[in-house]
Amino acid sequence: MSSSSIPSEPASSSSDRSPASPRIPRDVWAISFASLFADWGYEMVLPVLPFFLIYTLYTNPFVVGAIDGLAQFGQSVMSEVSGALWAQSPQRRRTAAVGYALTGLGHALIAIATAWPQVLVLRVSAWLGRGTRQPIKHAIVSNASSSEHKGKAFGLEQALDSLGAVVGTVAAIAILLWSGLAFSGAFRWIFALSAVPSAAAVTAVLVFVHDRAWRPAPTAALRGTLGPPMSRGVRWFFLAELVFGLGYYSILLALLRVGESLLPSTGGSVAFAVAASLVIYLLYNVVYTIVPYPAGHWADRMPGAGLVSLSFALFVVVDLLLVAGGDVRGGVLAFLVGASAFTVAGIQIGLQGVAELAWLSRHVPEGSAGRAFGRLGMIQGLAVLSGSLIVGGLWTYVNATVAFEVSAAFCSAGAVLAALVPQMELAGPSRGPAQEAQ
Repeated sequence: MSSSSIPSEPASSSSDRSPASPRIPRDVWAISFASLFADWGYEMVLPVLPFFLIYTLYTNPFVVGAIDGLAQFGQSVMSEVSGALWAQSPQRRRTAAVGYALTGLGHALIAIATAWPQVLVLRVSAWLGRGTRQPIKHAIVSNASSSEHKGKAFGLEQALDSLGAVVGTVAAIAILLWSGLAFSGAFRWIFALSAVPSAAAVTAVLVFVHDRAWRPAPTAALRGTLGPPMSRGVRWFFLAELVFGLGYYSILLALLRVGESLLPSTGGSVAFAVAASLVIYLLYNVVYTIVPYPAGHWADRMPGAGLVSLSFALFVVVDLLLVAGGDVRGGVLAFLVGASAFTVAGIQIGLQGVAELAWLSRHVPEGSAGRAFGRLGMIQGLAVLSGSLIVGGLWTYVNATVAFEVSAAFCSAGAVLAALVPQMELAGPSRGPAQEAQ
């Protein structure tokens, strides 16, 4: 792609984007509802997927971690590509719709899978679609929002995104209960029916996202395809993300750990443990829905990366609770420990997603927003692949306690590095002209 063909950011109308007005722009609302429907679809699939792999296809935690880790990595690679090629393109709305469609189709087709390699291909394909539309979605939200209200805009999008996760989990539980806990057949119905809300997400993007008028950038050819270099503070921020990510494994492994602890040591109903695990996952999504919007307000008031560091530290607490859960088998106490772990996890991810996006959107030039979001996704995906392989491998071939303790060590180091981001900004070189202009 030649540098001369790179379009600039969209020119927002004064009615859609006014620095003095706290009103949420129409495009932010539209893309937020698309996120709600998309999450509704794939969150029907994700909480039952590890149990489908373990109890229907007879795999192990390492395979569960590898499948989801590879899916996350595939998403990150596609995020980098999408951020560089399409996040600033006049065709980005249609490209995002294709991404939403691929995610829904990939997950729905798991309904006919009979072996874990098929699940691997379909799960990775679904997350390639997610990687395609994530930087575009974030760039649309960033471009439509004024600088002082970016945190609230990202908070709204994240809140509706996680509300969709609540609805999707409830739908999965309802189908499981309707089947009389005949979970093997119910899993396949859940996968197939997830295509319905996914189709609604595609419709929301194509019909309601306007993505205001584009104008050519007179300096685009001078910037080149890579854009201006990242500041020292941003590079240090990405390092903190990488180290934290080495301990940040798939949430599906955490859910499998809780499900395992809910099975009595003398044996018990697998279907009941799965249903109880989904209730705990529902709690996680409820908390995740509540946290992002107030987190956006906090992010607007915290100039450094302190909120990011706090979110990293909270994942250490999740690890410690999962370690403790291994000593409790079955009963109310096991449910309470699992619920506590997922409550903290809901707070953690609600803080992390908004804090990262708000901080990054304020520290890169507007014309580089898509590229920066794509780079963040690339780093996170590579790290989560490594983290899921490390934790899943240690769990399968050593033991679960060691796996979660190693995760806690990496996450602690990431939290310390994130806390040092403001010092790196102060110690770094002066910002470039494009950054000074903000």
